[in-house]
Formats: sequence, structure tokens, C-alpha cells
Amino acid sequence: MGTCIKPHEFEKLLAKSIPARDCSQSEQDYKKAKGAATFRGHLGAVLAAAEVLTQQLAKVIQTQLQLSDSDLELLVKITQLGAYLHDWGKANQHFQEMVYIKSSLLDPQTKKKIVQQWQQHGSRQLIRHEFLSGILSLEVDGIREWLEKKFSQKELILAVWAAIGHHLKAGVEPGESESTKITHLPDGTGSGLWIYTNHPDFQAILTLGSQKLNLDSEIPIVESQYWEKIALEGKLESLQKHFYTIEKELTSKQQLIVAIAKAMVISADLAGSILPAQGEALRDWIPQVLTLGLTQEDLTRLVTEKLERHSLRCFQTQMANSPHRVTLVKAGCGTGKTLGAYVWGQKWAVGKRLFFGYPTTGTATQGYLDYAQGSPLEAMLMHSRADLDRELLCSGEGEEEEGISSRLAALQTWRKKLVVCTVDAILGLVQNNRRSLFAWPMLVQSAFVFDEVHAYDSQLFGSLLRFLKIFRGAPILLMSASFTPGQLDAIRQAMAEIGEEIGDPIEGPKELEDLKRYQLQKIDTINGDPIQAEILWERAREAVQLKQKVLWVTNSVSSCIDIYQLAKKKLSELKQSILIYHSRFRYRDRVEKHRQIIEAFKSSEGVFAVTTQVCEMSLDLSADLLISAIAPAAALIQRLGRLNRRMTNESQGSRLALFYEWQQPQPYTEAELASGRQLLEQLSHLETVSQSDLAEVAAQLDLRTLTPVTSAWLDQNWRTYPDSVREQGYTITALLAEDQANIWKAAEQRQQKALAKGQKLSRMQAFLQEAQAWSIPIRIPKAEWWTWQRRGFYLITSPGYITYSEEVGTP
Repeated sequence: MGTCIKPHEFEKLLAKSIPARDCSQSEQDYKKAKGAATFRGHLGAVLAAAEVLTQQLAKVIQTQLQLSDSDLELLVKITQLGAYLHDWGKANQHFQEMVYIKSSLLDPQTKKKIVQQWQQHGSRQLIRHEFLSGILSLEVDGIREWLEKKFSQKELILAVWAAIGHHLKAGVEPGESESTKITHLPDGTGSGLWIYTNHPDFQAILTLGSQKLNLDSEIPIVESQYWEKIALEGKLESLQKHFYTIEKELTSKQQLIVAIAKAMVISADLAGSILPAQGEALRDWIPQVLTLGLTQEDLTRLVTEKLERHSLRCFQTQMANSPHRVTLVKAGCGTGKTLGAYVWGQKWAVGKRLFFGYPTTGTATQGYLDYAQGSPLEAMLMHSRADLDRELLCSGEGEEEEGISSRLAALQTWRKKLVVCTVDAILGLVQNNRRSLFAWPMLVQSAFVFDEVHAYDSQLFGSLLRFLKIFRGAPILLMSASFTPGQLDAIRQAMAEIGEEIGDPIEGPKELEDLKRYQLQKIDTINGDPIQAEILWERAREAVQLKQKVLWVTNSVSSCIDIYQLAKKKLSELKQSILIYHSRFRYRDRVEKHRQIIEAFKSSEGVFAVTTQVCEMSLDLSADLLISAIAPAAALIQRLGRLNRRMTNESQGSRLALFYEWQQPQPYTEAELASGRQLLEQLSHLETVSQSDLAEVAAQLDLRTLTPVTSAWLDQNWRTYPDSVREQGYTITALLAEDQANIWKAAEQRQQKALAKGQKLSRMQAFLQEAQAWSIPIRIPKAEWWTWQRRGFYLITSPGYITYSEEVGTP
């Protein structure tokens, strides 16, 4: 392997850096945290977590994913072995230099020496520790032979796949070259490194394998050696050949088992990293939280509270009595299908967790406000910006910045019985999204409700189909205002492939969906800006004067702000509420804008509110006049769902909807806008229109092509990286540079409150928790945003990059 002068001798190998003792920590707690960060302590904890997780979840995994006894036996084997192997590669010079430099264990002179060593190879690691774990397991003869006395070659390789995937950085993303990414180590990182296979801590881990995995008690002795870069590249090439060979032999069931094992190892690493450091006994804590489930009493109490003195509608009773594991419900806005989902849960979710997935953050917020807040179940719910929308969580973080705060938050969600979230938190599993993998122990125990399925883009819907075929034992409820024929056919085909039939969708209350709620009118504005059209403002003024509620929906944030400013001029003399709501507010401001609109529409006064598409599924309100830019047919139907929403009988009369042309190239294509125009054209012969009329025409107009979706979790085998669960968007989430001082100030107050309660909260944890409220979606900048500063998983804009107003947000 070559020779090299040995670098600093590390008395103890570390798996994590050890910061200085926090003022809130007792000496005993700090000692536990230090022990949990050592190589021996961490690997022992992760293996123990894997043992407990497999014990607790084996049977439920078998039921929810329909595995055979032999499948389950293989899963348990490779999960525990994968957890055991996952961090072996940290016993190397470069990794130890990195974590020691970040720790508080060294005297200044020794630290200076290690920093100099670290700088000699560009302050970077030559090889990721996960792949080094694979090399040690499969390419070092004595160790491989020792492992193969207990495990077959195939079992060992599959376990290595589970091990090397635990940071979601194994393999390449689409479009990158595998040959250069896998077998070629980066330049500027030195000519080689020492691997400490004869260190007492590494030997102790081999002994642990004898004790816990029944490996041979005669452990292999492999001298610590200097491995040259060219030798490591050769071993990586050999690894890759082994992987390709096994990959060709895999059955689809074995692919699924590997995917599950990866999720299990990631969950074990999460628990093994956090629980010991927090002073928790994982063998007690994990069984305690994994036995939580909704009771019949929980769900009955929730349903009873929301029903008040009303009785269930017929379709809600049908939902409650559905004999199908996968149930479809087709019901329009405001008909009560969400309450029906909880009634369904009384049959299908007892003893399980219940995930309730909405298409957007706004809809998850509304679902939480409408069905959970203030109820006895509120303490069971997971609902915060942290849990819903950490879009950047699974990318861009360094080895040691991979999110202690995010891991702690993820682990705390294991306590939740009922989860109201964006659908990404569920279907993200299909594409290796970190938050979904962190939630694996909950997901595999759950029943699922997917609401507003018609709003899914092709990528998201394709991920749903993969999910249906994976979770073939889990209760699933799919709800939509209007399934398209293509969607229904695809769902039926997916179910047929797993040998299961489903019934026709349960229809919402016909007496409500047939009500003639709407008068549709297209306004022709041939010249000039459509939002200046006086006829629109005349109708708006008349409605507000009559103390009615006006909702204006536009297609961009910038036009939303323009309309709001116009309204303040044109309607100022009326002295009524003029409100604005869109997605590009700080999260804290958006919550307040959401509250203002909901409260205003409940009042007896006139209201004018302008919003973007965000209203389509996130505002539970009823307008008396709708004004909308032309949009895709599905979007127009959702907007109409905010008009005359509370109508229950014909005597209440219909309400007017005015539509005008959209003249900008974004955010919709011409084909998408054409579907909206066709919808209005095909309904133009009707004086008044019902939800049934809308659904019938919309089903004929939906031209989306449903194509199979590749799953990063299921299809990539040894490669493990996150992929997008949605089609590409136009925004990223960031913090404004100008807000940092206020966030730090609020974080200090949060930290002091925690300390007063005897709770441990680091400065960075407090910052990240507070930052959730200040985060804001912004357009993906043309500037080099990847050079921006980062705090945890949040990008910080450059100063002055965004002009922000609490009143109108940012365009």
C-alpha cells in the first residue's frame, strides 16, 4: 500500500466532533455526549438502534409492504449488518483530522499540528467514509473472509449498499458520469491517507460484531496502513464491478428489501446519533414511541367535535364503511370530504399513525387550522415550517453540518400520532428525500390520506403510483374534486399490477354538487392592461359597497402587488378591508396574512382580497364575487371553489365570476391557458353552472401525459442520492441578510426561555428554530446564489438583494 510518515496518533477515534461543554449541560450529560461521539460509542449505539428498530417494526413492515418470512429474514440481516458497517470508514486520517479540529479536546499546540496536516491535503477528505466502509468490508481479505463466515457474499454486498447510502451521497445524480464519479478520487486532496484498522477502537468494533452479530470470536488483525490514492481508486473500481454483478441478479422484491434496509439504517443512524447525546436510553425510548397509535377514542372525539350538532352526510358514511384498502373519493370543495377522511380513519387508522398529505404548505396550514388546532388531538400533531418545507435539507450540507437540529426535530416527530403535512413529506420517500427517510419508522406504521390529487403534477402523481405499489398493505384514501379519466385508469392499473381491485370513487353529495352556484362571464379587454379594466373595478366597488366579499385571483406575485396598490386607490373611499395574500412573504407574515383574510371573510363587513394561485387550495373562505385571470382549467375550478362556497340550497342564488386574459408568458404555457379558455367556452351556453358541470367538462380537457416515474429509492440499488418529487419549480427558500440580527436576538430569547425550563438548546438550534418564521420563498436568482452564506439548511441572501415589505412581501 506504500509508506508514509505517520501523522498525529489519535488516542481515541471519533465519529462526530465534540464541541465545548454547553453552559446548560451538566458534567454527566456532557460526559454522555462525548461518549456518544466516539467511534466505539456511535457505532455501538447505531447497531443497538438497528436491533430495536428491526424488533419493533419487522411485523408491521411485513404487513404494510407484504413481505414473505424469507424476505423479512433477509431484511433484518442486511439492516443490522449495514448499521454495523456504516461508519467503519471513519477510522481514517482525514476524517479524524476534520472532527478533531472541530472538537474541543486538543491543546493549542497539538491542534496547530493537526491543522497543518489537514491543510497539506487541501483541507478536504480524499475519500468519503461510506465508500471506505465498503472497501474495508469487501476488499480487505481478512475482514471480508471473517464477515463471510456468517453472511453470504450477496448478503454482505447488499448490507454494504445499505451502509454506503446513509448520507444520500452514494453514486451519481442523473446526467453525471458514473465512471469518473465513483472510481476517480478528487484532485488536490493528497496522495493517500492512513487507515487505522489496528487501532484499539477499531478492534473493539470488530469484537462488538462477535458479540452482537454472532461473528467469529477470532477477529481479524489488519495492520494500520497508508493507502495511496491509486490503490484506493483500484479498490473503488473493484467495488463497482461487484456491485454491477449483483445488480444484474436482483429481483424486484430484493430491490425493495435493499430500499427498506437503507431507510432502516438511516433511521438507526438518526436515533443512534441523537438519543445517546440527549441522555436518552434508546432501548427504552424507541419501543415507547413506536408503540404509539391512534385510538378509536382519539378519532371519535375529533370527528364529534367537528360535526358539532350535525349528522354525517351520506357520502361520509360511505367513506366510513368502505371495504377497500385503497379508497377513492370524488367530491367538490366545501362538501366535507376532509371530515369524511377522519371518519374513514375510524375504521382504517386505529392502532396506526395517520398521515394527512396536502399538495402545498398553504393547504397543510389550512388543514391544521380547520381540523386540529384547539382540539384534544393538537398535542399529537406535527405542524411547523421545519416539518413541512425544508427544501434544502438534503443537499449542500457538509459532513459535520448535516443537521443536528434537523435530526433532533425529525426524531421528535416519531412521537406524533397524526401528521398534517405537505404530500412531499410522504412521497419524498420514493425519491430518497431525507425528511421522509428520517420519518420511515412512522411512515411504515401509518394509514395515509392524499387530498386534492387532481393538483399533482406528472412527477408527483407518478411518485404516488409507485407508493401505491410499494405500500400494498397500508390503508390509503385518495381524494380529489375531479379525477381525470387518465388518473383513474393509471390508479386502477397500478392496483391491478399488485393483484388488487378498487371500487369506483365515492361521489360527494349530489345535492350540493348539482347546485347552480356560479355565473361565468369572460371580460374582453382588447387594449391596455386587463387589470385596469374599469368594468372589473365597477363590479368590485359595487360588491364591497353592499358589504360583500370580493376575491381577485391573479397568476403572479408582481401583478398581485400591482392589483393591491390599485385597489387602495380605487376603493379607498369605501373604508373597507383591502387585503393581499401570496406565497412570497416571510412565513410569520404569511401566517398573519392568512389569518387576516380568513377573519375578514367571516365578518359582516365588505372585503376586497387579492391573492395568487396560493388561494386555490389553502383558503377556506366563501366569496360573493370572483375576479380571475385566465389560468389552466384545473386552476379555474379550484378558484371557483372559493366562490359561493357555503351555498346549500337553490334559494341562496348563484354568484358572479369574471375572467380576463392573462398576457404574460409565465407561469403557464399557452396550452395550459388554452384549457382554461376552452372550459369557459364549453360552459358559455349555461346561464348558471354547478360543480358537476365543471368536473364533467374538465375531465375532457385534461391533456396531461402520465408517464412512469423512476424512483431513486427503489430503482437505483447501490446508488443512493435524493431526487425531486415534483417537477422543477422556480423558487428557493432563504433568509434575508437584513433579518439575521433580529433572528439571532429572538434566538437568544428562545434559548434563555429553554434554559429557565431546564431544557437544553444550543445557540444554533435556537437560531434554526426561530429562522423558520423568517424564511421566505424567492425566485431562483440569476446571481451566483450558491456562493451565498448558509446557516444550517437556510441560504442567506446577499445584503440588499431583496426588497421586502411586511405589507406586500416581495415580488
